[in-house]
Amino acid sequence: MRPVVRLLILTALLGEATGVGAPVVLSALQAAQPSTQGSGGVNTPQHREKPYVVLVSFDGFRADYLDRIDAPSFRRVMRQGVRAERLIPVFPSKTFPNHYSIATGMFADRHGIVANTFYDSQRDAAYGNAVVPGSVEDGTWYRGEPIWLTAEKQGMVAATCFWVGSEAEIQGLRATYWKKLREQPSVETRVDTVLQWLHLPAEKRPHLITLYIGDVDGAGHRFGPEAPEVQSAVQAVDRSLGRLLDGIESLPIHDRVYLVLVSDHGMAAYTTGQYMAIEDLIDLRGVRVADAGPNANLHVTGGPARARAVRDSLNRALRHGRAYLRAEIPARLHYRADPRIGDVVIIMDEPYQVGPAARTPSGPGGSHGWDPASSSMSGIFLAMGPGIRRGSTIRQLENIDIYPFLVELLGLRSSPGIDGHPGLVRRLIMDQQRVEGVPVGSQR
Repeated sequence: MRPVVRLLILTALLGEATGVGAPVVLSALQAAQPSTQGSGGVNTPQHREKPYVVLVSFDGFRADYLDRIDAPSFRRVMRQGVRAERLIPVFPSKTFPNHYSIATGMFADRHGIVANTFYDSQRDAAYGNAVVPGSVEDGTWYRGEPIWLTAEKQGMVAATCFWVGSEAEIQGLRATYWKKLREQPSVETRVDTVLQWLHLPAEKRPHLITLYIGDVDGAGHRFGPEAPEVQSAVQAVDRSLGRLLDGIESLPIHDRVYLVLVSDHGMAAYTTGQYMAIEDLIDLRGVRVADAGPNANLHVTGGPARARAVRDSLNRALRHGRAYLRAEIPARLHYRADPRIGDVVIIMDEPYQVGPAARTPSGPGGSHGWDPASSSMSGIFLAMGPGIRRGSTIRQLENIDIYPFLVELLGLRSSPGIDGHPGLVRRLIMDQQRVEGVPVGSQR
């Protein structure tokens, strides 16, 4: 083990790592105590020799940042593994729908997290911490089966250092190890927590770990994707990635670890003049605006005739966008099936936005949520580990295909009814012998 890494791990266990102080690290260790659900905190014997997967999300990391910003740790992963030129998000290209699509392999109108905030008319309730604090911890909002539940149901220990849905009991289960996002530990502490989990005894060591890092998204929103502050944020998370890579390389199990790096969406610049106040477009009586920005979801009282009238009024007034009845939304967006979406949906052309006048931006910045086909909405996908081709690039992936890939790496049975394509990612990025022979996780 490298001396620096040994010191990092020892001081983290003593509560002194990286200057964050004993209380923060103690909290991380307390969060690493197993629950009694799912696997019961113990890997069944059949899983103990299987690989380990660390899935890391860098929120708002646009695909082209890898080409124009010096990020040596990301380049280190690219040299040792595979990069997709773009990872295509689901619609809307926002944080909550896409993180949950990565975790479940399903489009947003099937897994139910249709926006960062939304309204369910059947429940007469809203979702999203911005509107109902604590709602994200209510498992009844979530459909589908996130990857940590797939693992836990089959006797494999899983851990989440933040992910959309990971704070909720979904189908009565959580990952063995999980943390509350509102605790907001530093990125260094999050990385150290992941490394601590990977140092647990084999019977308790999680084979699946998710890690979320949001710094790049925050800089992109405040300053726009071309700003020097975004470059600084990318380079800061790059240093944290280097810390994680060094820690993994020091592990006795390093040759059994897969590292998968993703982002949920990209980022596009906007100006204040590109925001349209919805009050200036239609009469909002009987209309509930449940989400806004590059798209807006409207729940309309008065039945189908009133919804059609709202759509038509919007389309007479709108510039740089179009309103649809839910059933009219282009099929390629996979955004029709769930009433949570609303009766009328406004989809704006990039970089235009629509919403309440009170939310008009005070200055230029960055946002996301537009058509996933736009290159500016593209995220990143990088992967390295045993059997993954080194120094290779593929054109693109859809993020719904990540769940079946992770299931295959771990040798688990996939949840039925996913939208992702089993075997696709493995065929694209792994040595052919690995694809045609025994599956990586040796499930069959």
